Amino acid sequence: MNPAARIAGALPLPLGRRQAPSAESVDGFFPAESMIRRLHGQRIVAISGVRALLMQACDPLAVVGFDRHSKIFSDPQKRLVSTDQRMSRMYFGDKETALRTGAEIQAMHGRVSGKVTEDYGPIPAGTPYAADDPELMLWTLATLADSALLYYQRFVGRLDDDERESYWSDYRQIGLLLGMPATSMPANEPELREYIQERLGDGSLYISGDIRDRSKAIIFDPPFRGLTRIAVAPLTEAIKLSSVGLLPPEIRYLYGFSWNPVREAMLDASVLQIRIAQRLWLDAVRKHPAARAPAGDVFGERPRRVT
Repeated sequence: MNPAARIAGALPLPLGRRQAPSAESVDGFFPAESMIRRLHGQRIVAISGVRALLMQACDPLAVVGFDRHSKIFSDPQKRLVSTDQRMSRMYFGDKETALRTGAEIQAMHGRVSGKVTEDYGPIPAGTPYAADDPELMLWTLATLADSALLYYQRFVGRLDDDERESYWSDYRQIGLLLGMPATSMPANEPELREYIQERLGDGSLYISGDIRDRSKAIIFDPPFRGLTRIAVAPLTEAIKLSSVGLLPPEIRYLYGFSWNPVREAMLDASVLQIRIAQRLWLDAVRKHPAARAPAGDVFGERPRRVT
């Protein structure tokens, strides 16, 4: 335990209050020691959602549904926060919370369906789409898992094959919570990587100029203004650099992002600085708020009183 935590633990609690254990320390839908909690307990891994969102925007059939039924482009920051809250409830919540959250997402997906009204890249007009289609859901699930693995390994520490496999096994449970059949998901982590590589090379990904411009705003137009924008500039610059640099080259090409050895060196330096700095970060900075929340609270909702 670090010195700050020891001091905080020694302070008397207010009369009539007791200290609830943190969500990460109590078994829920996922065990406390699970790999999915280990990765998503790190706040830095949450940044991987930007990379995942940029990749998801390159699935042409899914993006039609996104554009008509979601805030992904009109309010991407709100979309990122909403996704983080719901996923964190499944990562760190108890069984009841995880099942309820999965059911809520399934209900939302069930309301998103229609037909493509005009040709969009390789997708002809009239093509039906539905958010609960396992094939469309798989690209979203895969990009979230792949991005989390990549960010953890770059910014936190190495994962061996067994740890990567255990993480994907956990993440398949997320897919089941969202209503995906087990047979619709890669059976193991190497198959997950194979699936992503196939999608990157089979010509099925596409992004229009309009969607490309709106997607770039996710990373190049952060929602900060005035002095706040200046204060968080180092963090937003790191997010921008990693969001572009850690994209697969095929996705960078679709967006028209340039990349070169100089930018690669800048990214490596940024990664090294963060890896070293994390050793000094307090848990309040290093750990995801959902991991630190009192066990039993629903992340993103008004916390319950503990008496």
